Amino acid sequence: MKKIKFNPKSFIISFNKELFDELLSYRQKSENDCETGGILMGELYPKSNKIKVTHILVCEDTNSSRYGLELNIECLQKQMNEVWEKSNGTITYLGDWHTHPEYNPKPSYIDYKTFFKNYYTSKFEQNILLYIIVGQEKNIWFTSFNGFRFRKIDM
Repeated sequence: MKKIKFNPKSFIISFNKELFDELLSYRQKSENDCETGGILMGELYPKSNKIKVTHILVCEDTNSSRYGLELNIECLQKQMNEVWEKSNGTITYLGDWHTHPEYNPKPSYIDYKTFFKNYYTSKFEQNILLYIIVGQEKNIWFTSFNGFRFRKIDM
């Protein structure tokens, strides 16, 4: 299947305030908070070079610690399938998100390995995936990845 092409240099990400606030609600604010993460889903508008994030999926039953996270893939896949089916295939997988216990979050070596693995093993319709790391404050590391290059996204 041929991928839907987006120009990563100029594409537009739409992320409504309620969804953004939900994402921030998962921040690791205290020493006891564990990492949390999940999946981004949304709609693709290739003619206008736009991606609209519509869903942040998370499963509570994960194996996590302050500095690590193993997502419940089975639970997330079930949720993704339900969203995809209810939307008649118009809402699709966009990428992943998770938290870090730092003010200015940056991906770890393990994060980069995961980003590459996801890009080359996951099924998705577009030529880029989105990745978000939420820090302790309102700082967010947000990027797109086209299989070769990461490109920072400003919010």
